Amino acid sequence: MKTLANCVFFFFFIQSIMGQKILSGPVLLPQNDSIDTYWILLKNGSENLFSLSSELAIMEDTLVSMYRKKYSAFQLKSQNSVPYELKILDHKGSIIYNKIVEADKRNDNAFLFGSCAFIPNGISRIYRPYKMNRIYRTMAKERAKKMFWLGDNIYLFPDYITSSQKKIYNSYLKVRKDRSLNTFLSCGIEHHAIWDDHDFGPNNSSGLFENASLTTTSFINFWNKFNVRDSGIYELVHHDKIDFFLTDTRTFYKVNEGSFLGVNQLEWLKKSLLHSKAKFKFILFSNQVLNPKTNHETINRGIYKDEKDILLDFIKRESIKGVVFFSGDRHFAEVHTHTETLLSYSLYDFTTSPLSSPRHRLFFKEEKKNDDTRVLGSFYSNKNYLKCTIQKQGNQKILLFEYKNKFGKTVFQHALSEKDLGY
Repeated sequence: MKTLANCVFFFFFIQSIMGQKILSGPVLLPQNDSIDTYWILLKNGSENLFSLSSELAIMEDTLVSMYRKKYSAFQLKSQNSVPYELKILDHKGSIIYNKIVEADKRNDNAFLFGSCAFIPNGISRIYRPYKMNRIYRTMAKERAKKMFWLGDNIYLFPDYITSSQKKIYNSYLKVRKDRSLNTFLSCGIEHHAIWDDHDFGPNNSSGLFENASLTTTSFINFWNKFNVRDSGIYELVHHDKIDFFLTDTRTFYKVNEGSFLGVNQLEWLKKSLLHSKAKFKFILFSNQVLNPKTNHETINRGIYKDEKDILLDFIKRESIKGVVFFSGDRHFAEVHTHTETLLSYSLYDFTTSPLSSPRHRLFFKEEKKNDDTRVLGSFYSNKNYLKCTIQKQGNQKILLFEYKNKFGKTVFQHALSEKDLGY
């Protein structure tokens, strides 16, 4: 382990404005080319008040200060080095934030997943007036490397919120300031996100949503998605033994064309799977993939089923090993499995939802009956998140999946070995 003498130090000297305050963050966002990126929201701060070390670059989101005069949001980029110290000082030189991140604090073999993170703000408090966000404080205590947000990470409703960039930004800022959520966002776990309809636009919005460019700008800026393609927000995240395939189920979702993933994204996914050298291949969808018994919030819906069949047939034909699906959106947790004689192993879809959204109990009675392909005991209707840990058992790697409730108690677990995934 490197000594602290070799650490990367971030010094932010606030020189002249009184009342400097951290409103949200620092949030560790996706790393690119060994660069650590933090997002931070400040009150009474601006770029020319920062004195930066040579290792640090800073980029301001000017839309924040445009819409909220006393607010400033920055992305801070530095070559990562573990351990390192992150310091923020006020105008008098007093430390207002100080954290040392050490290698043994980041469990490289553990990952978190969750979806449906409704946090009431503004008029949306009418829908749910009380905050019940304890689960984020629980998740902040997990020793994990990455968190994957599986969609509906923010709820942009009523619909008028998506009518302007300013209203969308204000919603993001209000949510990011929530204390429980910020405890988790700033705990040192690296955050990745895909989106679903409520991040993208109104409920059940398609790729034809007229203000998609506005919600796209917001999603990119708040989740550090600057390395994505010209069309669509999908990407491949590498991590040692795992490749994470983050899909976009909104941009190309067009009802009249029967498009869910779209031609280009589907081809990208197939080629990326084929060329992946990772032992495990985690494919992240906002909607369920393997559930055959419902047309609600799943790629199994009618005309979109063609894309699902193309993808599954490709996995079988090319004998791609180690594929596991992850999904959200349903407001309950469950695991579905798909057994095919043409494939040497069973596929699994781990659905985790909700984090803090209301539970749709009216649908639970019928959903509980939908158990033909459900792994016994996996249905869970309370707030939950999913933890996946890579463990070693003899000469094989084991994936341990644990559904946890808002207190961090394991309510269901399932293990898959390399052999279970085709090796």
